[in-house]
This record gives sequence, structure tokens and C-alpha cells, in this order.
Amino acid sequence: MQNEQSFRCEAEILSVNQSQLPRMLIVWNGLPCNHLGAGILMRRLFAEYPPDHLWALTTYQSMRGLASYDPVPPPKRQIPVPEIQIPRRWIDKLAHIINFLFIPWTVWRGVQLMRNENIEAIFTVPWSQFTIAAYFIHWITDLPIYMYIMDDPDGTRRADGSQPLLYSTLMPRLVRACKRVWGVSDGMCEYFEKNYGVKCLSLLPPLDLETFQRESAERKVSADGTLHVVFTGSIYSAQVDSVRRLVRVVDQYSGRNGHSDAKMQLTLYTDAPVKALERLGVMGKNIRRDEVQHRDIARVLAEADVAFLPLSFESDMRHIVETSFPSKIAEYLASGIPILVHAPSYSAAARYCLAHACGLVVDEPSEASLQHALVRLSTDAALRRELSAAAIETAARNHDANQIVPSFLENICQPYSTRRIWTSE
Repeated sequence: MQNEQSFRCEAEILSVNQSQLPRMLIVWNGLPCNHLGAGILMRRLFAEYPPDHLWALTTYQSMRGLASYDPVPPPKRQIPVPEIQIPRRWIDKLAHIINFLFIPWTVWRGVQLMRNENIEAIFTVPWSQFTIAAYFIHWITDLPIYMYIMDDPDGTRRADGSQPLLYSTLMPRLVRACKRVWGVSDGMCEYFEKNYGVKCLSLLPPLDLETFQRESAERKVSADGTLHVVFTGSIYSAQVDSVRRLVRVVDQYSGRNGHSDAKMQLTLYTDAPVKALERLGVMGKNIRRDEVQHRDIARVLAEADVAFLPLSFESDMRHIVETSFPSKIAEYLASGIPILVHAPSYSAAARYCLAHACGLVVDEPSEASLQHALVRLSTDAALRRELSAAAIETAARNHDANQIVPSFLENICQPYSTRRIWTSE
């Protein structure tokens, strides 16, 4: 392994000559784009990467579905391979198995691309057949591989302590092979450092603070006393029980006993259709469903009173909740509106908001505690000001893309003298 210092660039070099960055292949069944959390984070990290130094080995579906969301790299540098997607329960499992059979083809395409384009490094996001393909491309070419861990559901251990076979076999090899490993939260890094003995760099979600500052304004409780709560993003198993709890609170307690300060309304900004939300049990008489484009999230948050951040209390979700860090946290913080966190005390999100005093945390699965917190946010102006001020300060200190992205790029920068390219000879 080459000396760590030989792979480091000074920030001054990056700002002047980004050609010091390696020619990079992103191996992932998504694309860096302005759509959904993982794509948005990757888009922010690679938005300023030299266009002639970046390629993506991805899927036909991603290329088609994300074309309108400003993905990087440009289409001519997006190399597609097959992936089957069937959103049906048991059939989806069959599709999952078939997709793993495509790994040799994906590896072959990747190796050929590395040779033909003189690519010097690999970047991947776990966990899918693309993660495995990225490892074998690295193994064949012996070129540096980098990894950003945003979610780790396959790392969840079963009741007997075991993990899925491919994950338990290959993830340790991949993590230890990586030149750099980033985790989306301190909890994620703690887990990987403890279990695999590797150095994991915390890489919190970055964003453009100026966009949110332009939308910021003094926030007041609605004239009619209604507390407007918003949630943005997908609703899935790692949070649905907490969302259901809020829905029940909003419907059951809103305006109860004639108290106007208890009137509440929840808006779910999500692309899930109403019928799907009804099946999940997260619709009600004071619940509204709407959609919002990513470019409009700052405006939507600026018009709300409270941003809701839920994570599951279910025991089988513990690993995910303990390590993951929803990208919406950065947006909530930058908006400056009070954040209501409903998550277990062991969750990365609850720990973070408590440490920075930037959110009101309800860390027990109690409707009464959740309702009490909402009423406090509705009636306690001093609390709202304190949370808002702490949120803005935390966003500026920990989530400013102007600080995070240069540091990220610095950690993958290689001087010309240490570069290698792969050939079949």
C-alpha cells in the first residue's frame, strides 16, 4: 500500500487544478442526480468533479428514469448494464437473484471500460450486485477503490447473529480493500470501524446553504393557531411506525376539548400515491399528501412550522436506525424551522440532534409524549427560537457543501507521480 501522504492534495491545488483528481468510474445502480436522497448526496459530492474525469457504470433504468434530474456524469459517459426491477414481493426476490447472475457481465463491462478510458479509480455505494461488481473490478485491475456507505440494511444481523451469505463473505473484503471509506453518520463509522477494523471518515450530508438562506424568513405560528408540520421524502419500513404514531396524534388531538393551540395539520411531501399511504396507515382527516420538486424544498420548509424526522422503534430496524442518517436532516437544519425528532435514543439522528441541541427529541414510542412535544412547539415561542438558531448554526458548521466537498475531493486526489492505469498487458 502506498504511503497515505502520496494520495493527498493540498486544498490550494484543488481550487486551481482539479485535473489532479483521478479518472473515476462510479459503479452503482443509481446515478448522482437531483432525485431521492442517495442520488442527491452523490450529485452534490460530484457536481464539481472534472467532467472529462468521470464515468458511471449503471443501469438502463437509471439512465431513463433519472435523465430529467440533471445526473452526472453526462449521458455519453453513462455505461448501462441490465438490471431487473419487479416491485412485487416474492417476484422481486426472484429478480434479485437474477440480478446477481449479471455480475460477471457487469464486471467485464467495467474492466473493459477501465482499460479503454484509462480510468484510474473506482467509487461505489453499497449494497447491491453493483457493489460486488465494483469489488471484482478492483480485484482484477488492482486500482484504488473508494466507498461511501449511506445505508446498510444488509448488515442487519438475524436472530441467530448471522448475515446474508454474500454480504458476510464479501463486505469485509471490500471494506478492507478500499483506499477510503466514508460513512454518512458517526454511528455508521463507529459500526464499520468496530466490526471491520478500518478507518471510516464521517461524511455528513452537504448542501448549498445559500439556497435555504434566500427562503428563510421569520416564522410564526399560523394566525388560526394551527401547527403546520411537514415531512419530506419516502416513507418505508425504517420509519413508518413513527409516522403512523404522528398521524394518530394529529388526528386524535387536533382541536380536542376546544383548545385551539392543539390544532395540527401534517403534510407528507412524498411521491408515494395516496393509496399506498393508506395501505401504510399514514393518512387521516388532518393529513395532506403532496409532491415537491427538489428545487422547491427550501420554499416548502420555509412555509412550515415544524419539520418531522421519524425513525423506527421496531427491534428489527435497530441496525438501520442506529447507523443511517437521512439526508433530509441537512435540509431541515438549513431551513431554520424547529425539528421534531421521533426516534429511539440509540439512533444516529436522535444522538446528533441532542448533541447539537438542534431538535426536540421524543425518544419513546408514546403518543402522549409526541403530542406533548407538538403542543410545546405550538405554544413555546422561546423554544422555537432556540431550536431554530441551533439548527442554522449546526447546518453552517457541519453541512456546508463549500466546506465538505473540497475536503471530500482532497481525500481522493492523487498526484500524477503516484497514478496507475490498468491495461490487460
